[in-house]
Amino acid sequence: DGGYIQISGMNNRATRKYKNVAQGNSQVALAIDDLASVDPWSPRGIKIYGTAEIAEDGSLRIKPTISWSWNVEGPAIADGKFVTKKIIHK
Repeated sequence: DGGYIQISGMNNRATRKYKNVAQGNSQVALAIDDLASVDPWSPRGIKIYGTAEIAEDGSLRIKPTISWSWNVEGPAIADGKFVTKKIIHK
């Protein structure tokens, strides 16, 4: 929605992340990775740290505080190292 990431599923309330948030542990991490290509090998992804709350519909709403991405907007590897983009969200 531009400010939050919504997480839900068929049995969302049974997940460890949901149970942790329900018990008051609002600090969360979320990682999503993918292969843009296998030939040549080209991984990409994002990692997000943030705070979560349980929404009225039972989904989790995550407000990002820091995020990292690689190979989403450019090359994944430069000089033999992964290139990451770090964003601090306010």
